[in-house]
Amino acid sequence: MLFLLTGFFFLPGKAVTQSIDWRSRIDNLVQIADSLSMRSQNTFHLNKFIDNDRPIRETWHYTLSKGKVVIFEVHYFLDSLEFQEVYYLDRDQIICMERYEILYPAHADDRILSGTVGFFENQSLRQYITMGKVEDYDLLPEYDAIARFRVRYRELAETRPLLEKDNKGSIFVP
Repeated sequence: MLFLLTGFFFLPGKAVTQSIDWRSRIDNLVQIADSLSMRSQNTFHLNKFIDNDRPIRETWHYTLSKGKVVIFEVHYFLDSLEFQEVYYLDRDQIICMERYEILYPAHADDRILSGTVGFFENQSLRQYITMGKVEDYDLLPEYDAIARFRVRYRELAETRPLLEKDNKGSIFVP
């Protein structure tokens, strides 16, 4: 009876450990990607038009490890708002994403109007955190986050060969 009782208490403890392990793994990979991006980062700009032919200029940063993208960031301004999107990858799969809308120009302290952070495991959203005002697209976070990532990753994949072909110079695409 003691063996069964010990096994009973052991299994729930193991389940708790496993649920923490996925987050620890992601946190470790994010830390490695951030460290790499501090030492080696590629940058380019994309000029785009949004609704009513309003131009915006996106600044992209990405970091490679062993030829694979481990982190990329898209940053742009629209009127008095600053937008920032950050995507962390492991073997071409999203593991973490951050998206922020910040009031610009910033005063002494940043004023984040809205933000989201998502953690993924096997292309499934494991945890989703929101801050500030909640947007309509936050109502379906997994669909929006993965769809947004796929669009952005495709843009990066289409632009990287052009950038890297010309010895890592900046490019401007209409």
